[in-house]
Amino acid sequence: MGIKEIMEAVLKVVDSNSERLLILEDGAIIRSTSTVNPPAEEAAIAEFERQIVHQLPKDYRSFLLKYNGAWILQLVTDLGGKGGGGLQVFSVEELRENLYYMEVYPGFLPIGFVYDHYLAISLEAIEKEDPNYLYRIDNDDGPTALTLNFHLFLDRFVVAQGAPFWQWPIYNAASRYYLEGDE
Repeated sequence: MGIKEIMEAVLKVVDSNSERLLILEDGAIIRSTSTVNPPAEEAAIAEFERQIVHQLPKDYRSFLLKYNGAWILQLVTDLGGKGGGGLQVFSVEELRENLYYMEVYPGFLPIGFVYDHYLAISLEAIEKEDPNYLYRIDNDDGPTALTLNFHLFLDRFVVAQGAPFWQWPIYNAASRYYLEGDE
């Protein structure tokens, strides 16, 4: 399934308020919202690529050409406001606004937020044509390789209903119950 089909599915299952229910870990049920922006102009993307002196990965670039940023499975509070969480994918304008962050972590281009951490492209990986170019940047721990590209990340994020699937490999039956104190 391509990016377009993934996003069409995300937008198809929302109600008239752009909301849907999510079943989270341990059976918690919460409302979320997903919204997209109008497409980016090819010229705006090309100008940004000239500014950063790199071409964006094809999958991420195609997302911008179709949606130019989005909020995907953003949590909704009991009072109806936006509650954070979810995935924010930056528009071309938001990419420009966040370029300062490249000074903090040189070689990484922030393309969004996932659970209050930057989602970033490794420019070195792009130069080496490494398809596993996506990183999650924690301000305390620095960049962590997700071993994914944007397309696979988006697909897994949606299938996992916004759960932090990248943390799942650290849990097995023994460690999960030990960490929760339910040995």
